[in-house]
Amino acid sequence: MNRLIATLCLGVALSAPLAAHADDMSDRVTEATKLVNKTLIKNLQNGFNVALEKTTASMPEERAESVRKELNAEFEKQRTLMVEGLSKEYAQKFSLTELKHLDEIYSDPVYEKFQTMNADPNSSVTAISQNSVTKLLNMLAVASATTNPPPGAPPVPVPAPAPAQK
Repeated sequence: MNRLIATLCLGVALSAPLAAHADDMSDRVTEATKLVNKTLIKNLQNGFNVALEKTTASMPEERAESVRKELNAEFEKQRTLMVEGLSKEYAQKFSLTELKHLDEIYSDPVYEKFQTMNADPNSSVTAISQNSVTKLLNMLAVASATTNPPPGAPPVPVPAPAPAQK
């Protein structure tokens, strides 16, 4: 009987830290989920909405509505996957205290103003960024095309070296 009681006591003593760890992880996932929704997903949703409307602007309304419905449904699926995956990842990498600190930063009114300005597709900040990024991407595409011609394309001629001058 003493052995049974000792075994039960040992089992309870060993399971207490596991339960505490599980509670801590659950709290971290909850805090991380709040943070992911407040930051990454909010910005992604705003960008997606703008891109979707630009994409459907020139379509006949019936087609545009069909595309919106299909893409919004897929966005929701992807959103769920991202929130779940990112929340778990952040919960593993950050303590509850760190996650709460990040929440305080992202809740700061000055930071929110800064983020709102950066996320506004009509702001001059966005125009400056988009122009620079577009130019850089175009340069990368040109560089890639000249070094790696598409399959079946004739090779790019290489100029002959200049004759040595004496």
